[in-house]
Amino acid sequence: MIRCAIFDADGTLLDSMPMWNAITYEYAGRKGISVPPDLHLTMNRLDMLGCAALYQELGVSESLSDIVRELGELALEGYRDKVQEKPNARRFLALLRENRIPVAVATASDRQGVESALSRLGMLPYVGCFLTCGEVGKSKDHPDVFLRCAEKFGASPQESVVFEDSPHAVKTAKDAGFSVVAVEDLLPGQQPEERRQELSALADFYLADFEELIGRLLPAEDLSQELYDLVRSPGEEG
Repeated sequence: MIRCAIFDADGTLLDSMPMWNAITYEYAGRKGISVPPDLHLTMNRLDMLGCAALYQELGVSESLSDIVRELGELALEGYRDKVQEKPNARRFLALLRENRIPVAVATASDRQGVESALSRLGMLPYVGCFLTCGEVGKSKDHPDVFLRCAEKFGASPQESVVFEDSPHAVKTAKDAGFSVVAVEDLLPGQQPEERRQELSALADFYLADFEELIGRLLPAEDLSQELYDLVRSPGEEG
């Protein structure tokens, strides 16, 4: 059975990737540096410290800590006032709570911003464990943040499910033994079918809206077991 559910924040619970993509170039503009037009694709793979290091490589003279702080300040207003939930994310978290499946958030973003958005949207009360890659000390190219979340609830990777929108993080979690549900979050100009094919090849289940998963699981006598069977059964696709 599934003993814990681990969620990414940006692009999974929160519809915040457009904000982060804009910040990528806004920050470069403020610093007067030239950056490649696809920089956001690289930044999306990194934690905050990794983003700061890349900006230094591109010519920003501030310290890593100052860059991290400035990026966090740019994002904080959006998290506090603008970012919305991914469709039916809160409903799904409530369903997990009703069925006694604990929830963790594992994010590469700053804790303050993400927590403010989750709180405003009514999702933070459902979260029993919150960890950032910065706190763990490794990006999602490594499974440490997922493993630490599972350990918090005494669960093995095989007893856990990870919800992610980023291909590299999906692969990291899968390689560490987790079942993974991929959540659709389209890149600029990307078609839904293109994204579905990309993530379905890596994940155990793919969804564009949490309503799809709710519909597959209900009614359920034992939702923990139903979720386990769905993501662990060979050949299942969203």
